[in-house]
Amino acid sequence: MPFAIRDAPGGKFKVVNKVTGNVHSKATTMAKARGQIAIMERAERQSNTPRTTRSVIGKRPGASNTGHKSGHGTGHKKRRKSS
Repeated sequence: MPFAIRDAPGGKFKVVNKVTGNVHSKATTMAKARGQIAIMERAERQSNTPRTTRSVIGKRPGASNTGHKSGHGTGHKKRRKSS
């Protein structure tokens, strides 16, 4: 996995992504750094799980983004009072 523990000032450690150089933790203990790497590696493994066809191709054609089944409810005009 692309994570590494490096020394930081003050006897602390930092967690770094070896590929991108992003620092995930700046000053932590060795135990917490190991725990954080374990969590990030677990999350990375889970993100590579097989996906469903729907997640690959996206939403159904014509499906709205509003969450309403019929697509209504986001621009209704008020009725005019009849005199």
